[in-house]
Order: sequence, then structure tokens, then C-alpha cells
Amino acid sequence: MKKVSILLIIAIILSSSLSFASISDKLENHWSDSQINRAFVAYYFPYLSRDSFAKFEPDGDISEQDFILSIASLFKDLGYDISLDGSPADVSREQMVNILATRLKDVGMELGKDTNLPFKDINTMSNDSIELLRLLYSNNIILGDSNTSFNPSRNLTQAESIIILQRVKGVLERMNTIIFKTLGIVQSYNNQEEIIIKEEPDKLLVTITKEFPTPGYSMTVNKILKERGSYRVYFDITPPPADSVQIQVITYKTLTLEIDKNQLNGGPYNFKLDGFNSIITN
Repeated sequence: MKKVSILLIIAIILSSSLSFASISDKLENHWSDSQINRAFVAYYFPYLSRDSFAKFEPDGDISEQDFILSIASLFKDLGYDISLDGSPADVSREQMVNILATRLKDVGMELGKDTNLPFKDINTMSNDSIELLRLLYSNNIILGDSNTSFNPSRNLTQAESIIILQRVKGVLERMNTIIFKTLGIVQSYNNQEEIIIKEEPDKLLVTITKEFPTPGYSMTVNKILKERGSYRVYFDITPPPADSVQIQVITYKTLTLEIDKNQLNGGPYNFKLDGFNSIITN
């Protein structure tokens, strides 16, 4: 059984390597090669990554329904539920602006610092579309065909759609990142997994306890992201070295986070932790 499992893992790794080699071949000498994250494509554009990226063509068109599918998948992962319908027709760059920027406005994205559009070819766009384009440009999601050209009537390419959604992911994560301070971490042998929330006038103290099989594990909080109606805590958990000798005793790590309440939407405070049961106490 172990031999079969090892062979299966090797096969999966080799398959992934071959798949990424396929997309790399298609991106060779393409302007987007260094900007496209292969894993991002495989996850959010599965219709392009099937059969070793057989349907992926960096300069090929993308349909409205496929583009919307990728948007919905990304937004869901970031805590936003959106319901969209799209047609099988190819999506133009102007249509992309209307689809994407409308949803970003709905989740609270605001204009960035630089709101002056440099494009000289957007006179055929409606005033509403131009304002949506301004939202994307000011947040560095859209950079244009060139410094002065947006080319709204041209079809959106697959490479452009991938890079645009990669930028959207980065902007939304920054927009929803909660700044926190770790006050300390302690270890104990008699506890339970839980979250205890203590509300102070201007701060929130969040104490998190997690169970581990040995004392050799370490735990830190990597980031906290705001989601719709909740806050998701992401951990960095490091197991002990494989060759270390550890006593086999259930161990609890408890850390306390301090968060300024002006970053939060007000109570009740719902924190989501991946990977273990949580008890929330206000």
C-alpha cells in the first residue's frame, strides 16, 4: 500500500511538472511570460489548464462566461459571494471593464490616488464605462495597451485576463488585510482548542489556542483577511525536524493578537480558523 501511495505521489508531481512545462512552452518569448503565475492559471482558469493546457493560447480570445467563472471563483475564495451569468461570446476589453469594475465597486473598492486616465482612444465608451475604467486604472489593475491607448473594442486575450485577475487578487487582499500585533505565545499541556475574544474600548484581544501532538511544533499568524461578515486567520505552522526526538504528549500553543477596532466593522466578531475547531467567546 505504501509503495502504491508513493508511486501515485510521484505520478502527480510528474504530471504537474509536465503540465507547467506545457504552458511554459506556449509562453516562451511572450510578453506575459514573467507575469503569469502558473499555479494561479491552473486554479482559477481550469478550462484552460485541462489536458496539459491544451486550450491555453496567450493571445487567444476568452469567452464572457469563462471569464465570469474565473471572477466568481476568485471572489468566492476571498469571501465574496457573487452570482453572474455570461454568454459564450468572446469578451471585449470594454466589456471586461464593465463586468469586473462593477463587481469591485459592489465589494467596496474605491478610487485610488491617480484618477487621470491617459488613454486617447476611449471616446467611444459610455461615461459609465469610463468611470469604471478609472476605478481599475487608479488601482493599478488596468495599465492599457500602451501609455496612451486602451483599445476598448479589441477582444480581451487569455494572457490579459489572467494578469488582470492576478492584480485583482492582490488589491483585494491588501484592501481586506487586518493589521495586528502578536502580544505573546505560551505553551501548556491541559487546555482546549478555542478562540477567546476580549473587547476593549479601542482594541480587540483575540486569544487563540491550538492543539499539537508534540511540543516541537511552532505556530504564528501569517495574516488576517476581512471576509463578508467574518475575519479569516491564516497560520504558519512548522512541524519539528524529522530527525528530532519529541515526547509524544498533547501540547497546546496559545497566542494573543491585538487588533485596533477601527479596522473592524463592529460586533459581533466572527473569526474563522482553518484546520481546527473553534469556540468563540465574546
